[in-house]
Amino acid sequence: MRGDDLAIPALRPADAETVRQVWRGFGATVALIATEHGAARHAMLATAVSSVSMDPPSLLVCINRSASAHASLRARGAFSLGVMAAAHRDLAAAIAAAPSAARFDHGTWRRWQSDGDAIDGLPWLEEAQATLFCAIDACHHHGTHAVLIARIAGAIGSGPTDPLLYCDGGYGRFARAEA
Repeated sequence: MRGDDLAIPALRPADAETVRQVWRGFGATVALIATEHGAARHAMLATAVSSVSMDPPSLLVCINRSASAHASLRARGAFSLGVMAAAHRDLAAAIAAAPSAARFDHGTWRRWQSDGDAIDGLPWLEEAQATLFCAIDACHHHGTHAVLIARIAGAIGSGPTDPLLYCDGGYGRFARAEA
């Protein structure tokens, strides 16, 4: 059968509930975004994160513009991104459930020390399995979200890879499929 012989159903506009259900099936690593601007510290969990390039090392993260962290992220121009470990499911859930001002009451938080550049002093969660320190290069608005493109200016790892995953409204961990 040739491709042009295939019957293609008529397209219809996607309704929000159908799209929401489709996205529930996209499992993703849970990342913890943290920043500080002036006296305001913000932390939030995110799953809309992706590698962009290794030259320069960079990533993108999508943040709802109504999120309490959005204005500080843009004003500071830098953030830490912690990869949450599967063993820290309860910690991630506590951070997600806490009011914005209380998220730093959960876990052990440190400050990144560098040479006085954009990432100096960023808060980061010690329990994360790895942390990237990022400087925002670009921001694009699309619908309700800001797409931040950031250079990775520093990185630390803290052990084996066992990320916390989020899929279909719950937390889990990665298991290799049997061949």
